[in-house]
Amino acid sequence: MVVAETLAGLALVNSAVKGIKGAIGTAKDISSIADDIDNLFKGTKEVKQKAHPIASKWDKFLGKTLGESADKFSLGAIAKETIEERLAEEQLFKVRQMVNLRFGSTTWDDILLERQERIDQHKKEVEDARRKKNKSKQRVYKILETIGSAILVIGSVVAVFCLIIFNMKK
Repeated sequence: MVVAETLAGLALVNSAVKGIKGAIGTAKDISSIADDIDNLFKGTKEVKQKAHPIASKWDKFLGKTLGESADKFSLGAIAKETIEERLAEEQLFKVRQMVNLRFGSTTWDDILLERQERIDQHKKEVEDARRKKNKSKQRVYKILETIGSAILVIGSVVAVFCLIIFNMKK
């Protein structure tokens, strides 16, 4: 992964936090900062999921004493990844505190709970759609199998009938 992509995830987290900080005091309800919260989750997810195979400033700094390594197993890359994850978690914690202070002590937990319920509902809907699609396929195969069997039986009957007629003429 390119360093710029990692920085983009962290920048998304930071810009979302700034947007939330700016809007939290004037917001009448949580929906006015919903996009910033979405960006916060998206940026945090990007930072957590991405590996950092390219050497960073940390790799250069630590590489001078421990040896150069520009792969994802280098101490610098691991340190960079860990620090970026902690920074994202720290920003997430700050937003949690701001939202809870402004809208009530359980608002953030309610948001996370509702998000998880929606994710679970979406997974269930996708699984149901997949199951329906498979059931439809099985139904089509069963119909084709029945039609094929019928054609085979009719063809066999016609073949036997033709053999009988040809044998009677001789």
